[in-house]
Amino acid sequence: MQSAEIHQFPVQERQAPKGPQLEDGYTRIANELLEAVTNAQTCPVTLRQMRVVLAVIRKTYGFNKKTDRISDGQIAADTGLSRQNVNKAKRELIAMNVLFMDGQRVGVNKHAEQWNFSAKPEKDNLRQTRDSVSKPETNNVSKSGSHKRQKDSNTSTDVEERIGVDQQKPKSKTNTLPNCPHMEILDLWAEIMPDQRQHAKNLWSGSKREKALAQRWKQGFKIKHEITGEPLYTDLASGLDWWGRFFRYLRKSKFLMSDNNWFSLEWIVNRDHFDNIIEKKYHDGGES
Repeated sequence: MQSAEIHQFPVQERQAPKGPQLEDGYTRIANELLEAVTNAQTCPVTLRQMRVVLAVIRKTYGFNKKTDRISDGQIAADTGLSRQNVNKAKRELIAMNVLFMDGQRVGVNKHAEQWNFSAKPEKDNLRQTRDSVSKPETNNVSKSGSHKRQKDSNTSTDVEERIGVDQQKPKSKTNTLPNCPHMEILDLWAEIMPDQRQHAKNLWSGSKREKALAQRWKQGFKIKHEITGEPLYTDLASGLDWWGRFFRYLRKSKFLMSDNNWFSLEWIVNRDHFDNIIEKKYHDGGES
């Protein structure tokens, strides 16, 4: 049973009077590189490409890293672009040598003199990792002319990739919901809760905690806001935004933020624990 307080939670977080604070995190970048990126003469890229570059800077230099494994879904959530547009822009930027791949990691090439804006991306130049590349937007067509559904290779959350394209058969509403973006939520946890227990990504798949997180993710589409009557979130971007604010809400609990070796994402996505958090049993006075 859900308490009415969960309906208030997103609104309360958005109305927080405290503005951006350095202690909540900042991005340290050399002025010379930032000036080269933002100058229209030295970096004549499109707005879409610029948003991708800035998102990569945030995900790398923002964590004192030169490169990191960043999925298209993460960049899409940060920029508001679709995963297909993110993937296309990333291909172009890598071809231009503005971004580079180091194995499965992506980073910004800080040597602006090496940037080449006349270069074009080669076909399939981002096949290094499933996490960092979206599925192609075009579906395969059989000899009979009927379209086949592409298999979701990872935890794809883009609706256009997961909806079948056979227009003759109506699709139920549940089929349009994005799958749980496990890796993106794990990254959010690592970003917001760096001092708490972390989980190995390569051991997450197939575990009970993976199933529990998927259930909590799905639950967010069903819980209605008490005032507006709208779900807590309706798509990938709004869902990741809610989970990010949810984790920041947890940091306000003195009880949960004390030295508890049991406190982790696995503990949170347990149904009973999740409900207790939503009902504020660990806030404003600690454990009930």
